[in-house]
Amino acid sequence: MRTTDRGDQSSKPDSSIQTTTRRSKSNGDAGARGKLIEATARIMREEGYAAATSRRVAAAAGVKQALVYYYFPTMDDLFIEVLRAGAEAALTCMRALLADDDPLQALWLRNSDSASTTLNAEFMALANHRKAIGAELKAYAERVRDIETAAVTMVLRANGVDLDEYPPAAISMLIAQTARSLCNERAVGVTQGHDELRAFVERQMSLLRKPGATATPHR
Repeated sequence: MRTTDRGDQSSKPDSSIQTTTRRSKSNGDAGARGKLIEATARIMREEGYAAATSRRVAAAAGVKQALVYYYFPTMDDLFIEVLRAGAEAALTCMRALLADDDPLQALWLRNSDSASTTLNAEFMALANHRKAIGAELKAYAERVRDIETAAVTMVLRANGVDLDEYPPAAISMLIAQTARSLCNERAVGVTQGHDELRAFVERQMSLLRKPGATATPHR
């Protein structure tokens, strides 16, 4: 009887072992999944979205190709997760604009970042062919624009600027789109007129700067 009892007990998996196994598997899954997302974003930035095939992504992430479709049923699902991961990080940075001493300069510098601008351009191109990605990109872009507009509105009101004469949405778009345009041109080696335009934008922003704020040098 006792032998049988011990045998029954030994045949039952230890609950602590089960918990550890589940935790290890969960951590492993999250690690591989994260590597695939990071690898895809890197390939898109450096080589373009067309280069981000399942085989190429798996190799860059250091995992088996089958894992790509284990975590992501289609490549579109993977691209969407890359977009979402980048969007959350970007939105966190964008919200910081509202607390920055110089929101306009922060907005300008944020949109002058070549890495994020390049990846965004790839998603714009990809969205032309993939409706699901287009919808995701639209939702993200609208959230970003809301934050940018709020930051500019705060600055204009602090300076007593007429919001009807200088619509915050228009001002925020001029700053963001101009910065991105300079990034996109610089990426292909076009720099003619950049210094003049950058200096012009800096002068215009200085007229709208919050009282007491000092500009951050362009990097």
